[in-house]
Amino acid sequence: MDREELLRREDEAWLQLVDTFSAVPPDKRDVEGVVPGWSAHDLVWHCAYWAGYASEVLDRLQRGEPEPEEREDDDVWEAEILTTGRGMDWGEVILNLEQNRERARAALSALGDLPEVAVDWFTDDTFDHYDEHAAQIRAFST
Repeated sequence: MDREELLRREDEAWLQLVDTFSAVPPDKRDVEGVVPGWSAHDLVWHCAYWAGYASEVLDRLQRGEPEPEEREDDDVWEAEILTTGRGMDWGEVILNLEQNRERARAALSALGDLPEVAVDWFTDDTFDHYDEHAAQIRAFST
């Protein structure tokens, strides 16, 4: 996929994600069960966090640095991410999601050549992620 296709695909998935989380009634946003132990609020924050993380990885690649090494404590890390998101209100989570989305798009756009690793990070942590969690949120809130 070239840069334009990646950005187009991200934009389509973004619009679906926004439609999905916007349709969640305020009284259901913090109700766990979208996936076991997670609410719509949690999943939207999760998408926000990982879009931001992808932007950081793409920035590293732009500077000629290697991608980060895989972490051995993924469960601990994911629990920390979840706790951080639960300390934010809905508006803060949405603002972070919007900002991190823009950062990821800008980081992808700033890359000269698109190495496969950059395509993978962008794909996995933006539109594939949005699609996966939008479907889960939609199924829960209907």
